[in-house]
Amino acid sequence: MPRQLHLSAALDSPGRFDAAHFTDLARLAERATLDFVTLDDSYTPEPGRLDALATFARLAPVTSGLGLVPTVTTTHTEPFHTSIAVNTLDWVSEGRAGWLVGVSDTEAEARAFGRRGTAPAEELWAEAADAADAASRLWDSWEDDAEIRDAATGRFVDRAKLHHIDFEGPYFSVRGPSITPRPPQGRPVIAVTVAAADLAPDAGPGGRARVATAV
Repeated sequence: MPRQLHLSAALDSPGRFDAAHFTDLARLAERATLDFVTLDDSYTPEPGRLDALATFARLAPVTSGLGLVPTVTTTHTEPFHTSIAVNTLDWVSEGRAGWLVGVSDTEAEARAFGRRGTAPAEELWAEAADAADAASRLWDSWEDDAEIRDAATGRFVDRAKLHHIDFEGPYFSVRGPSITPRPPQGRPVIAVTVAAADLAPDAGPGGRARVATAV
């Protein structure tokens, strides 16, 4: 079955702190009818690097149909916090959030956190898969109609429709449930960046464009 082609743009702009710059880029992408935009992020202390997810939360109110897919790094973080952050972006964008999974593989970034050293790439991506699995289950921990919002009775949620996920993976153990309602999308899109050469091995050493693929 042929895959549907989605067009996107990376808004990576090192050294730019002004919201107007990213707003202009996002609006340009939306006028060009692109499907979504991405923004790179890492724990490397680079001058001018903004938090990608927070930046896209700022862009959500000034766009209307553009998918917002920031890089969120799983290394040195907990999937519970990541799931809430992406969920919040989905709410403020009214169902347009995604998550471009990233990992941290440098000693400098590990020292900045001080919790653990670096690990081989294979282990980092296995941990990322575990985090994505846990986050997805947390999004499912609220049933669609769990919210009551009855001011007269003071009831916000039907607790019978919130569920412990009791997730036990190779790297994380998460009981749940989430502290935020189920995202408008149900499950925001989770994507990873791969090299074009990995998708088409015969493309040769020059074919290494950045490609985001959903998982």
